[in-house]
Amino acid sequence: MKKKLLFVTYGGGHAHMVYPVVHALRKANAEVDITVLGLPAAKLTLNRNGVDCIGFTDYLDPVADADALAWGTELAKIHHSPTIGIPLEDSVAYLGLNYKDLVSRLGKAGAEAEFAAKIRHAFYPLTIMERIMDDVKPDMVITSNSPRSEAAAIETANKRGIPTLIMTDLFTGLGGYILQAKHVTFLNEFAKNKFMEDGLLNPAASTFHYTGNPAFDTILTLPKDKDVAWIKAHFPAAAGRNIVLHADMPAYWHPPEKRSYFKTDADILQEMNACYEATIINGAVYLIRPHPSQARELYIEWLQGKKDAYLAADCDLHALLANIDLLIARTTTVALEASLMSKRILQLDADFHDDMPLARMGVAWGVNGYCELTDEILSALTDNKKLEKIRDKAKHLLPRDPASAKIATIILDTLYE
Repeated sequence: MKKKLLFVTYGGGHAHMVYPVVHALRKANAEVDITVLGLPAAKLTLNRNGVDCIGFTDYLDPVADADALAWGTELAKIHHSPTIGIPLEDSVAYLGLNYKDLVSRLGKAGAEAEFAAKIRHAFYPLTIMERIMDDVKPDMVITSNSPRSEAAAIETANKRGIPTLIMTDLFTGLGGYILQAKHVTFLNEFAKNKFMEDGLLNPAASTFHYTGNPAFDTILTLPKDKDVAWIKAHFPAAAGRNIVLHADMPAYWHPPEKRSYFKTDADILQEMNACYEATIINGAVYLIRPHPSQARELYIEWLQGKKDAYLAADCDLHALLANIDLLIARTTTVALEASLMSKRILQLDADFHDDMPLARMGVAWGVNGYCELTDEILSALTDNKKLEKIRDKAKHLLPRDPASAKIATIILDTLYE
């Protein structure tokens, strides 16, 4: 009988970690039966990259889950955003089944209080993962290091004695989620040490592997130079000018409190205003790219009437990175991708973000607060001597060979050991 694998992934950089490993597995062993559970924002990314996936919609029974359907329909009125490409039915199923699980574990009053306090970060759908694994019957479960559904999948598999593997993306985890998989892969040894320092690993439960991040595999062979025709096609006003890309993210790790900090609209607007103004003073064009999970309405409204400022949400990320002169970011995976493409990077609040200390590692410029942002953008755009030092440092710290084949080998060795 074919061995069965179940991948579970959210969107953003995590979905980009999954499909290269799926393709590597198919290339290495066509006899493996692979199922991918794509949480709402992941499905579009997976489908675009040749991977079919199932979703919560496939496990919503209109009769048995009538309560979930009702809850999901109500929650979607507030928490569904069509602008990021998620079908309404996917949001309804995801929200409704998660909320039903919350009620089953905490009761109606407890679920209401928990959801009011944490919104979707209250979700941990153990009952749904049990339902999915009863159906798929996997021989191994693979996720990234995201909490919520991915963490629930790992816990469910562990309880059933099913081998597990977690692929970590950056230099530490999210939301205090302690990784309990049989195998855990890391970007490099520095990242593993940071996870360990933050108390997010259990050495007694896991074997550690330094593989790199499969989301970065395609970058290693991509063009890194500007393409004037591409710029004219996508952002004609930016042709012949310096282009600054600001990559936003919905949350970041808050080291003093050992928790994730979820940005408010006010935080996002303050950050955009500071980055935009400093970019314009330096005579460059400003592009803003929300994370795939962030609703675009706030950004679209903010852009109205702003000169030399454009939304860069829909174009291919790697083509976009090839055509910019500077990336402004905090701890998004996009920053590491830009580093692998030898791009100039400016890290916001560099001394605060010890979960991805790009500036302190010597692979990016850094700024603390917004007061010196204008000067640091100027330095990042013009200091070529520092750029050469940064590129040399990055070559020694970041993997330069594909991670997907390494992870596929770990999976296959585990399946057939």
